Amino acid sequence: MPSPMMKATLAAAGLSSASNILAQFLEAYRDSRPFVFDLAKFLQFVAVTFITAPPNYMWQQLLERSFPAYELRKAPTGDVEKQNVGGEDAANGAEQKPKLNLRNTFTKWFIDCITLGAIFNTVAFFVLMGILKAQPLAQIQQNIRNETIPVIVAGYKIWPFASIISFSCVPVEKRIVFLNFVGLLWGIYMSLVASRV
Repeated sequence: MPSPMMKATLAAAGLSSASNILAQFLEAYRDSRPFVFDLAKFLQFVAVTFITAPPNYMWQQLLERSFPAYELRKAPTGDVEKQNVGGEDAANGAEQKPKLNLRNTFTKWFIDCITLGAIFNTVAFFVLMGILKAQPLAQIQQNIRNETIPVIVAGYKIWPFASIISFSCVPVEKRIVFLNFVGLLWGIYMSLVASRV
């Protein structure tokens, strides 16, 4: 039975595959040329996903452990004095109900989407793509200098909203899959970026 991280990685690779094929199709359409599948571009893009999905999965786990989205709270049982005395809460039918922790959700969003996550993932993309394309170090550095800020700014148009939904509504073990589904569209954009760098 594959681990949750392996399942998330395979799902991410599947979505990246679809986004790259769609991007190649859109490039052909935009350039008014017949569609010809570029296996090298496809394999490079999917390889980046296989390399980055496990660390991103662990990153999401770390964020959730550090800043849990939900905290348990007890439902009122009627008699406040009887609560927590000899386990009477369970006898009275009190149950734990999750409550969204807005501060933790905002903190995760800020760390992941606005600062560290955005920077790390964007730079990792350009480094890995450059290595897979056998680009010289100077070219990789130029791609990072010229493309990182535009990609991050473009990402601010989609990822803040996707992250808030992810952190507040999606279970942590399904978060990478959800974000990669949103990333299907983002992957099309990034495939187009990868073809120009």
